[in-house]
Amino acid sequence: MQNNSIIYIPRINKELTNIGRHPLTIITAPMGYGKSTAVKQFLSGSGLRHIWISLNEASMDTGYFWRVLTTRLTGVNEELGKTLDGLGFPLDNMQRSRIIDLLKKFSPPEDFVLVLDDYQYAENDLLTNFLISIIKYCIPNCHLVIISRYLLKYDIKELSAKNLVCTIDQKTLKFSNEDIKKYFINMSMYISKDEISHIQNLTGGWAAALYLFYRGLTYGMPLENITEINELLKKALYDSYDMKTRQVLCSLSVLDDFTSEMAAYSTGIENIGKDIERLSSENAFINFDLTIKKYTIHSVFRSFLYKEAVNSEINIQEIYRRAGLWHIGRNNINHGFYYLFKGEDFDTMLKELEKPALYVRSSDRPMMFHYFEHIPADHFNNHPIAYLKFILMFIITGDKKKGASLLNNFEEELPNRNYSNNDLIEIKAAIHLIRVFLSFNDLDTMIYHTDEVLKLLDGKASVISSFQGPFSFGSPHLSYIYYKEPGTYKKISETPLEKYARASGGAGVGSESLCAAEYCLETGDLSNAEIFAIKSLYEAKSRHQTSMAVCAAFTLARIYIIENRYSEAISMLGNLGHDVSSNIESILLNTYDLCLGYIYACTGEYEKIPKWIREGDMTINSLLMQGAVFSYVVYGKSLILSENWSKAEALCETFTNYFGIFNNQLGFLHNYINLSIAAYNRGEMSKAKSWLLKALLIGQEDKIIMPFAENRARLISVLNLVCIDDGLNMEYVSKIIKMCSRYDEIVSNFNKIVLTSREVEVLKLVSKGMSRSEIAEKLIISAATVRTHIQNIYQKLEVNKKSEAIDKAAKLNII
Repeated sequence: MQNNSIIYIPRINKELTNIGRHPLTIITAPMGYGKSTAVKQFLSGSGLRHIWISLNEASMDTGYFWRVLTTRLTGVNEELGKTLDGLGFPLDNMQRSRIIDLLKKFSPPEDFVLVLDDYQYAENDLLTNFLISIIKYCIPNCHLVIISRYLLKYDIKELSAKNLVCTIDQKTLKFSNEDIKKYFINMSMYISKDEISHIQNLTGGWAAALYLFYRGLTYGMPLENITEINELLKKALYDSYDMKTRQVLCSLSVLDDFTSEMAAYSTGIENIGKDIERLSSENAFINFDLTIKKYTIHSVFRSFLYKEAVNSEINIQEIYRRAGLWHIGRNNINHGFYYLFKGEDFDTMLKELEKPALYVRSSDRPMMFHYFEHIPADHFNNHPIAYLKFILMFIITGDKKKGASLLNNFEEELPNRNYSNNDLIEIKAAIHLIRVFLSFNDLDTMIYHTDEVLKLLDGKASVISSFQGPFSFGSPHLSYIYYKEPGTYKKISETPLEKYARASGGAGVGSESLCAAEYCLETGDLSNAEIFAIKSLYEAKSRHQTSMAVCAAFTLARIYIIENRYSEAISMLGNLGHDVSSNIESILLNTYDLCLGYIYACTGEYEKIPKWIREGDMTINSLLMQGAVFSYVVYGKSLILSENWSKAEALCETFTNYFGIFNNQLGFLHNYINLSIAAYNRGEMSKAKSWLLKALLIGQEDKIIMPFAENRARLISVLNLVCIDDGLNMEYVSKIIKMCSRYDEIVSNFNKIVLTSREVEVLKLVSKGMSRSEIAEKLIISAATVRTHIQNIYQKLEVNKKSEAIDKAAKLNII
């Protein structure tokens, strides 16, 4: 409401000061109790930095909610907003953990408040659980305010017990008789005690009604004639406008928020911009939000107006439809589809979806599935390509069974459809392209369907395809996905995978060079591996193939480690961080983490392995199980590095089932190595040798060396148990032992921490409990010099406090 219609209520403001004292404040009361007005007034007077987001029905979709949130955050912190947008709404624990870490990194230096108004529109278990998880982590200086008409479905007892939440309800917000008296005095109007009682009895302390009573009294309306709130809205406000203004108001009530330009396009009313400006200046129920530069109508008034619009001759569906077109024309697909769906303009939605340039991000697919379930089937008959795009979305999101069933039913019905020859060719090509995904991990079948696409379209790309999807299926190692039988690795590395790039309009460019690089690396041909990997990296980047670029960089990083080029390895992966975070598919962030986790496991830097990997948070929300569960390869390596041998052995034994889903030979090989190391360290030599033989028998068929070498000295002792009687090529085993020794010597140098003699001397005195001044006196140096030495020690040891420095130095035999 406008300032002249607001009254300051000390007890309400006192309650609202709790916003800055708790991570979460929940304000609940029915519509019209002044929840939003009170919070806006408080935030305005407090000077707290904040973002205010008014939610609507579309916010029930987490993708829509996330787009609104990240857009607003970008205005405050561009890097944070864009990074979160790239991540997408967290649909699994891995993504949730990453977002929480990101929020901690960007935690504001001063109190900052995020307000989610009308949360009842957005509330769902997925969103609420995510918000609560953030609250539990207590991001410094961050405060969330949830304003809702109803109590949350989530049980907040745990939050209350930990003093993480403050609740404000209808009882606090309700206006007392004294508040009503002050309100009218503030508006320069005196009313009697009887009139105050009448208002209280009618409204129950409903704040929004006070403004309406004020307007009614201003126009000479007798209070005793008002017995119902809608009647009050009509007589005190609505009836005071002429017919044209009523039409404007009713038309605007269809829109959640609007600019003057959008309102003009959506309603078709000439000069509506001037009407909006006039109404905003004289009506407390119409506000202009300076942050988003849009108008909104107070929910109380909007609800009333919408009912009036329904009973009028206003074409509500046409306003929805034109609002959808307005957003589509500005590439705002989420808002556009929301309005088009409400306007039941399903054909325009499906036409947009059929456009080759439109790629639906993973975070937006849940809402698309909602539309799919509610669009009448006969509309899909006229838009087969859109229907096939929906099928493809189901498959790549993980519901392969449903996608296959829908596709089979579609093919059965195809002969009964009257499509033109050209349309039939496109449809058949699209079906083959979908079958490429259904044939995941079966390289020969995938190539067959790719060839069929190219034949049907004379070498052109299918309209259903997009170069933007992650060709690696979330794996940082492309050939890992297709290597299913021992003895076939070289053949796989020579497969013409880039046929798919032609069929899809560019997805997978660089894949042939990449597979060649990966094969050379795994077999120890480092020189050719580097040549092919660099070629793949350049090819991939030239066509914006981030997934291929990540795989190529991962391959190069592994090469650089064994070539004693550690800084280049880390720099290679670090440079890709920005490209990955801004990529349209958030699954690549998991891929990038897997790269980091693998490299740091190889170099022995356990603490640098991403937390979700170290903790084994393997919840998979990914493209065909995160590239055939490569995540378990990295988790297995982190388990070995943790040296909890019993846990490592127990868990790695279960991983065999995951690798068996797609028969990933490199997955089996890595896992057998991990099991061998764990068993050996538990003193079970026979078992250790048995597991290692399984790995060697797989590797020997294709002369694979690198996975063994990357386990360094910890594997040499087990390798020495192997003899010629075990049916192995001992020359092959000798090569592995030699490479393990080389790798261990190089990596050991990475981990050497060199402190100067003076730094060691200072640290020893610190470990004895001496203060800086005492150390300075003993060593005859200044206290400032001691402080500098300690800072250098912390930096070299990568610690933040004295106890950590002493513990780490002791483990490294420095002191």
